[in-house]
Amino acid sequence: MTISILEASVISKIAAGEVVERPASVVKELLENSLDAGARTVSVDIVGSGLKIIKVSDDGNGIPAREVELAFARHATSKLDSETDLESIQTLGFRGEALASIAAVSQVELVTRCVTEDTGVRLLLMDGQLKDRKSIGVPSGTVIQVENLFYNVPARLKFLNKEATERGLTKRIVSRYAMAYPYVRFSFTSENRQGFQSYGNGNLLDVLSDIYGVDVAGNMLDIRTLEQDSISVSGLVSKPELSRSNRQEITFYINGRHIYDTQLNVAVMRAYHTLLMTGRYPIAVVSIVIPPSKIDVNVHPTKSEVRFLDKNLVFRAVEKAVRRTLLDYVSVSGISQSISVDDKVDYKSAPKQTYNNYEKQEIPVVDDRVMYARLSGMEMPILRVIGQTNNTYIVAEGPDGMYMIDQHAAHERILYEEYVESAKRDKLRSQMLLQPFNLHLAAEDAEILANNLDNLSDLGFDIESFGADSFIVRTVPAIVDSADIEQVLMGVVRHRGDDLHGVSEWSEDQIIKRVCRLVAVRSGKVLSHDEQMALLHQLEKCKSPSTCPHGRPTIIHFSLNSIENKFGRKG
Repeated sequence: MTISILEASVISKIAAGEVVERPASVVKELLENSLDAGARTVSVDIVGSGLKIIKVSDDGNGIPAREVELAFARHATSKLDSETDLESIQTLGFRGEALASIAAVSQVELVTRCVTEDTGVRLLLMDGQLKDRKSIGVPSGTVIQVENLFYNVPARLKFLNKEATERGLTKRIVSRYAMAYPYVRFSFTSENRQGFQSYGNGNLLDVLSDIYGVDVAGNMLDIRTLEQDSISVSGLVSKPELSRSNRQEITFYINGRHIYDTQLNVAVMRAYHTLLMTGRYPIAVVSIVIPPSKIDVNVHPTKSEVRFLDKNLVFRAVEKAVRRTLLDYVSVSGISQSISVDDKVDYKSAPKQTYNNYEKQEIPVVDDRVMYARLSGMEMPILRVIGQTNNTYIVAEGPDGMYMIDQHAAHERILYEEYVESAKRDKLRSQMLLQPFNLHLAAEDAEILANNLDNLSDLGFDIESFGADSFIVRTVPAIVDSADIEQVLMGVVRHRGDDLHGVSEWSEDQIIKRVCRLVAVRSGKVLSHDEQMALLHQLEKCKSPSTCPHGRPTIIHFSLNSIENKFGRKG
């Protein structure tokens, strides 16, 4: 065969196949346009599983009359101006392909009125070609009715599922957007029967109640909103008592966009480590907000995948947020775990996801241990507090065995990093003493202190020389307990055996280390369960959680393998 240029009509139908695969694809694209237009009410009505009629109505901003026809031109969009805009996409749609692709394989009626105009426009298109246009009086917003989908590409019809399946896939699309935008009122009607409706009151739990039922909603937990490294994680996860036999109900949103991501699935499953039976999976709705410049959404025609500038950060943020939520619940509820420590979550690979078949929702994942080793590196794992031993060490359970945390060394590390960071930002918090007190020192110590008053002042101390070998203390850092002020100050100045004594000029780092050692929680102090949990949560945030500022270990790990060897469970 000779090479020739395809006709425009053929090109449009081929291109449409990348975006419009089934009725659910059409609904997805139209819903995204409605949300981008600022709609607060969106209704979806289908007939004949969507092949006969798909009607999407919204109360958004509408399309200006002068731009209505242009909206159906390929690669025509109001959401991008230049290539650089791809680095900061904040809308769901951006390619300008959806309407052109839909019109190429159906008959379309568009009725729209821009909120700034007095009259609207009605368009009729067939095979992507304009057949009629007229002005019309309508409320602001947009109504698009798609009829006879794929009537001109009958081969496409052969690959669709049964009507009931296609209806279910479309309903799932609507429900997913309702979860992503709980402040928008969604409704779905099939064959004139109400299939789904949300209230649009902003309450995600109410949306889940509409989708899954009251019983499921009553067993969901609010994710403790986590914000770190410019990433925010929120949403809902099911209690360990509620689970499913597959991963279909683990749902992720990136900046309001529903996505599939196998590694984020692993992050959620790791958070449930030892809390779910093998082969069971949670219900989860996880919303991630991240600066648009740190993701690439221009990956797949369906916009169902994204690339992260640093996936490790996102993985750890999701795991941490979900794990903390679950451990807080387990701690409060007093749930006893029903699975043994050697139970492993089974991450068997499912068939590869294909985007031309929405029915295949099983997401393939790799072995969680391999994934965690690759993504998490040396960062401290998320731990479940078991208790305190010898009033000195916190005992905890983690992904691979048991952990013992030195409470004093851990608190030192926490205080040190907070102190250093505050000093860098000039945001040190100090407390003025209600009654200044005099500090009397030996001549040698007084001379050294006098040489370091400027550095101490920069670190939150207000100390003034007051005659021979005496000083007046007016202000100290906020981390110093008022009852321990004199003890801490005397400890900083007089301590023998560390890097301060005998040195005439102290560095700021030396001072910070000394203060943190003196004010950190001591060995032998009884900590409540809540205090133990709080200490570990703070340690998780540290950049170097494994050692105290002086280099001593904060945490010791006893691997599951070594424990099993000790008990003779493995030869």
